[in-house]
Amino acid sequence: MTHPALLALALLTAPATAQEGPQQPALEDGETIESELHADLNSDGMPDLAYIAVREDFRELRVVTSYVDEFETGENPVQRLALDTYPLADATLTIAGKKTNVLVLEELTGGTTAILSTHRFRWEEGLGVMRLIGLDATLYSRTFAHDGKEASWNLVTGDLITRTLKLNKGRENRAYDKVGETRSKRPSPVLVIEESPDGASLLGLPDGQ
Repeated sequence: MTHPALLALALLTAPATAQEGPQQPALEDGETIESELHADLNSDGMPDLAYIAVREDFRELRVVTSYVDEFETGENPVQRLALDTYPLADATLTIAGKKTNVLVLEELTGGTTAILSTHRFRWEEGLGVMRLIGLDATLYSRTFAHDGKEASWNLVTGDLITRTLKLNKGRENRAYDKVGETRSKRPSPVLVIEESPDGASLLGLPDGQ
């Protein structure tokens, strides 16, 4: 028979995949889940939670990270990012990165002129929060009525790459040709989730449109 103390120690030291998942998403009245992800975002062996909560005229990314120390386990304060209220499709939450778990948020917003945005967040150990490390955005016409543009910003290095998307009127195998690439530097302080700009802002569109 396994001693209770040994069983408790085994549960505490078990890998995250063998542990019970984190708490369920905390939803307010009228809210539903658009997308949900369970993963160890801060590499402490404890499962974390990211989800998008929606209700009428409201949409928000919430990230809940767990922590473990020699005395207890618990949860860090919820990090939140207000999102476009009316996306063209449900956003996706995935994990990327070989050495660190990068949370990737991809969403499509707009109308016949659409913006595809990709946010990348990574755990910042010194601050105990998830920070924005990358933002990509592409503006294009869903009806192929006009040119577009795209931008990719690495907030860790400050590298910013922008391109013009020239409408390929001959169509062939693609709708746009990428031309006029520009590389520049845009240094940034550490931006936590709550401070993250949207794709429209990265593209320099007025009033986030």
